[in-house]
Amino acid sequence: MRLLVLGGWGQLGADLALAAEGRHELIRPTRAEVDVTDAAAVAGSVKSVGPGVVVNLAAFHKLDECERDPRSAFSVNAIGAWNAARASRGAGARTVYVSTDYVFEGERDQGYEEDAPTRPVNFYGVSKEAGEHLTLSAAPDALIVRGSGLFGYAGSSGKGGNFVETMLAKAAAGEAISMVDDLRFSPTSTRDMAERIILLLEREAAPGVYHAANAGGCSWFEFADAIFELAGVDADLRPRSSRTDAIRRPRTSILLDTRFAEAGLPPARPWRDALGQYLGDREQVPAERRRARLRSSPIRP
Repeated sequence: MRLLVLGGWGQLGADLALAAEGRHELIRPTRAEVDVTDAAAVAGSVKSVGPGVVVNLAAFHKLDECERDPRSAFSVNAIGAWNAARASRGAGARTVYVSTDYVFEGERDQGYEEDAPTRPVNFYGVSKEAGEHLTLSAAPDALIVRGSGLFGYAGSSGKGGNFVETMLAKAAAGEAISMVDDLRFSPTSTRDMAERIILLLEREAAPGVYHAANAGGCSWFEFADAIFELAGVDADLRPRSSRTDAIRRPRTSILLDTRFAEAGLPPARPWRDALGQYLGDREQVPAERRRARLRSSPIRP
């Protein structure tokens, strides 16, 4: 299977490349080579590469920038999704659109199944919800794959790292860490999420929405506490409320997986197990080797 991955140079794209290694041909153009907001560039890339699958990971996801610049957020997350899905469909390829738990309002304590009504509370969530609808409108056989609180070795290309590394760096510097304890989500290993995307494609899963987060949920305070516990690190960690935050977030955005079993695939492992593996592998592989491996590009269109 040949995969064209748009926006593939962040942490999920890096792990997708590793998951595909030895199994499928994966092509990751840079944003300079293919910008999803440029319909002609996307169509040209799809035509040139001739993929069986187009995976759209491109995202404008910093919450404050989305609120400040909603036009750019919508251009990438919604119109870009439409461009990718339309070009993919026109070339006879399947589309995967990676979305977010932030499409939900967050008032259901138990979390959200795939078919739960979406009702986002900030512009990032609104733009990703629109991207989901536009993807399925342009490519009815598409897969919408949602994650939550991603962490991977490559780090977020838009945020300069990931939450795990940020917490460990703050602890190492002796900083006092204040973390919200009233927002709950499903921490997601990009290593696990990437593998689950590949499995959905290999199994030729039915179209629609899938939740690929790790199992279970916690608050950001509990996640930080687990990081320090599993890493054996002492930290000055204190809980705080999110009520004074400028940008509203869903109170509970735990993603419940009810569809992977339908595709004959195993359930996700618990988030603590995935975090433990991340921390263990982090200690075993020197940072410079890890970065070099994840940043290598197998093919360019």
